[in-house]
Amino acid sequence: MAMATGAGSGAAGAGASVEQLVAQTLQAATNPSHEIVQKAEAQLREWEQQPGFFPTIARLSMRRSNCSDAQHGGTSSTEDSEVKVRWMAAVYLKNGVERYWRPNSRQELPADQKQQIREVLLRHYDAEEVPQVALQIAVLLGRLARTDYPRFWPELLPTLMKQLQACNSDAESALQQRILIVLHYVLKALASRRLMAEQRAFEELGSQIFAYLAWDIWAPLTTRFLQLVRKEEALALSALQRTYVVMRSLRKLVVYGCAKPYKSTDHMNFVEQLFQRLRQCLELRYELRMGSASPGTAAILTELERFVIKMMKTLNELMERHSVSFARFVPVALEFSFHYVFHEGTALIFDAGNRINFDNFAIQALNMLKGIMLSGNDSISAPPEGGASIEEELLASAAQSHAKFFTAERVTYICEKIVTHYFLLTQQELEEWQQDPEGYDQDDGGGDAWKYALRPSVETLYFTCFTQHSQVMIQEVLRFVRRAQQLQLTPESDLKAILLKDAIYNAVGQAAFHFFNKLDFGAWLTSQLLAELRIEAPNFRILRRRIIWLVGHWVGVQLPRELRPLAYEACLHLLRPQEDMPTRLAAARTLNLLIDDFEFMPEAFHPYFPSLFEALFLLLHEAGECDTKIVVLGTMTLLVEKMSEYIEPQALQFIAYLPLLWRESEEYDLLRCAIIGTLEQLVRTIRDVPEPMKPFLYSVIELSTDLQQHSHVYLIEDGIMLWLAVIGNSTALTPELLALCDHLLPIIEMSSENLRTVLQLIHAYILLDAQAYLSRYGEGFVAYCVRSFEDIRVEGIIAMLRIFETCLKTDAAMGLRLVRPALPFVFQQVCLKQEYPMTMGWYLTIVARTLLIDQAVFMSVVQQLPQADALACILDVWIEMFPKVPDTHAEKRKLFCLAFASIFGSNELLLARLPHILQLVDETLGEVMDKQYAAAEEGASKTTPRFYDSLVIHDEHELDELQQQLGGGGGEDFHGKAYPTKTYHDDRHRQLILKDPVYKIPLTEYLKWQLQSLQAQLGSQRYEQLMCSVVPEVLERITLYIEQTVPKACVVCAGSGSGSGAPTDETLSEPVESG
Repeated sequence: MAMATGAGSGAAGAGASVEQLVAQTLQAATNPSHEIVQKAEAQLREWEQQPGFFPTIARLSMRRSNCSDAQHGGTSSTEDSEVKVRWMAAVYLKNGVERYWRPNSRQELPADQKQQIREVLLRHYDAEEVPQVALQIAVLLGRLARTDYPRFWPELLPTLMKQLQACNSDAESALQQRILIVLHYVLKALASRRLMAEQRAFEELGSQIFAYLAWDIWAPLTTRFLQLVRKEEALALSALQRTYVVMRSLRKLVVYGCAKPYKSTDHMNFVEQLFQRLRQCLELRYELRMGSASPGTAAILTELERFVIKMMKTLNELMERHSVSFARFVPVALEFSFHYVFHEGTALIFDAGNRINFDNFAIQALNMLKGIMLSGNDSISAPPEGGASIEEELLASAAQSHAKFFTAERVTYICEKIVTHYFLLTQQELEEWQQDPEGYDQDDGGGDAWKYALRPSVETLYFTCFTQHSQVMIQEVLRFVRRAQQLQLTPESDLKAILLKDAIYNAVGQAAFHFFNKLDFGAWLTSQLLAELRIEAPNFRILRRRIIWLVGHWVGVQLPRELRPLAYEACLHLLRPQEDMPTRLAAARTLNLLIDDFEFMPEAFHPYFPSLFEALFLLLHEAGECDTKIVVLGTMTLLVEKMSEYIEPQALQFIAYLPLLWRESEEYDLLRCAIIGTLEQLVRTIRDVPEPMKPFLYSVIELSTDLQQHSHVYLIEDGIMLWLAVIGNSTALTPELLALCDHLLPIIEMSSENLRTVLQLIHAYILLDAQAYLSRYGEGFVAYCVRSFEDIRVEGIIAMLRIFETCLKTDAAMGLRLVRPALPFVFQQVCLKQEYPMTMGWYLTIVARTLLIDQAVFMSVVQQLPQADALACILDVWIEMFPKVPDTHAEKRKLFCLAFASIFGSNELLLARLPHILQLVDETLGEVMDKQYAAAEEGASKTTPRFYDSLVIHDEHELDELQQQLGGGGGEDFHGKAYPTKTYHDDRHRQLILKDPVYKIPLTEYLKWQLQSLQAQLGSQRYEQLMCSVVPEVLERITLYIEQTVPKACVVCAGSGSGSGAPTDETLSEPVESG
């Protein structure tokens, strides 16, 4: 269907029929029936590609002003239907802008259609009277303005301002409000642009319209509201609503629309006016609350509070973004915020029962006070580099005001008010404790909670007081501590005394680090706190929870080791089932801090471990909220990790419960993440996984790594780590474990985020059963690697090459057949010599392994390369890069020497490079050969040096001695990060090392045999001539190493085969053909 957009009667008729059809479809999209909605949405998506569709949608979203009379005469159902169509059209057009409007997008709308839409919107936007539809249109105009103004839509702001100026605030208040809403969303969108040129353009726009909005709209409307509020509630409410909307626009213009507000008289006067209006509004709010309640008054109060908060946010954002400009108002802001949250003005925001009734305002005022206090040692007290004199004057004046205001007496007063007023638990909080115990104790004080919640904002101000005025605060809080120590409580003590002590303990805990060496917490704990913790009266639950919380905050400060058993006993006491949930959760959190501390001693904790673990297990079973279970589960997981030597009796009961918890947590993905983390720690700790537990583990891994499951988004990372732990502690590859590998390639093909961990998993599978895994999944994995080499980073390539080497070491024949498709890329990278030495070292490792296993395959790959002299190029690069292999990788140097020795022959390419090769061999022998002395056969006083290959290993005892040297090279780093503790995977890795030719074949013996073979091929005369080209000292040392080598037991001699992946001597001795 083509959308008609032309003029004329015929086109108009076609256009009308098109609009009717689209309108019917939009109406169907609002139908309660899900099936009808799906069909309508499918039809709309199909029409999106048709020319003229979005202009048609734009026309349908508008309420034509010339149709108002006709609509007023219609039925209610018809009007409701038309409103739904307009709303749906506006929403659909707004969403379509995201996909089709932005320049250079894939399916950008043509310029003529964009212009039609802009014209329709600008012509009719102000006619919409339904608030929900008007809001969607305002947001839509803002989004278009962000991309089009002023380049493609220069008339937008002039038109809006012209229409705003034409409004009569009394007769056309609704129209003025609609225009102001649109103007706000346009300015909000323009202010969000971040390019420097766009920011400067917004600042220029702000300089043009700020004065009009501030003094011709905001100021008169605010005055009119204050005049009418006691006379005409309806008119006052209308004026207040418009004042609030224009305040939102002014907030953007003040914060983002002026680079240096202190240079603008209008801006400074406006900010000054804000403080005056705030005082007036707060007093008016108090009067309205004290007066008679009515529906109109309630609506005015709601809007008035929104207006006050918006003004406060404007001031706080100005302070954060333009500290120099705000410096002028520091004295006023300090007095203002202090007056209303700490001094006489508190009567305006607190009820007679000392209960706050305007906490959002208090939050903003506290944050303003905190911001100024922090700025006292930062941006306000120090003038900017190269600052003008006016800036220096403003900053100096602000610094003086800051110092004058925050005297020791004032700071002491603030501290006293915080502790004795704001830190006291309110009746509302106690009711929440009683009604929702688990929800009450959730720790939501982190992040940006101080911006939105009263208690976190008070706590951050309190802590800021410590950072800025520590000496005064320490002395004041210590005075409160002495007061608490003198206040002896009994089971009959009233709630007021308990709440005061709770507030004092909270004050000590919040700033615990500042009391290091200032407060003897150990003596206080033993003399008073533990006794109060044992009082069982109902109201003492408040203190019991606070005391154990306080112990947790002192763990990392100054809790003596000898007192930790008392802390364990306290946690055990408060984890009893008869305690209420917030107290038990506080004990669980403190226990977590105790066992996660640097000074934690498992031996000292062991006597308490069974009882504490059982208490936590019972708490986990009784907890109903997901967040609560996560907290308890985290503590238990940490216990499993720290007490791994003692966990087995408790682990079996814990493991048996986890499947039930897993089923109960089906709707809580974050809880399932915690369960998977616990399972991983259990598997790593107990090593031998119980057989009944394995099906559950496999099902968890299956679910968390299945990309078809929605929950994989949350579980996949933890699921892979659990999978890695299970494979590491498995002794055989079961069919269930093998079937899980169906998920591996899809995971890394979807994203490289988990590439490293998946490659570690593949490495572990190969060591577990190379034949089973590689025969089923090897070809697919290698094909993925070949596709990915060009796109992934160096770390990913190295990890893949490590797996290739493991394949070649575990099963030489199968491994070489599988990695054969990747060898041309590897060889080509060697020829190009564009990689860093570390990466090149791994490429050359694969080249060397290939050469040792099958020289025919090596030559077939060389012949595939585009370079005519590929073999010579590879040899030259190999010789050049050899010295760059780090000294810690002696096994890699020996591997290269074995590969070089395997191709000694009559090929002229090789013979020409033999002197260089022997020089590299000499250097390697100096690294790998160790010296020992034996008594000479003649002359008892002399000793003769003897050498042996230090890398030759016959048993695990010798491997242990070499382990430190191996840690710097090969695949040890890749292996160690996957399994930080001892596992069966370690045993398999050690066995693989024992099979490696690098650790089985003495280099001198093999070199001697290959040189003898070369001499036999060349003849003695040609061989002697060739040796003359070698540096004499090099040849002398090589000869000494060969002649004076003492063979270890079972030295691998020429002709000893290996069927386990190590190359046979026949393979090693084959000459490379010149090709």
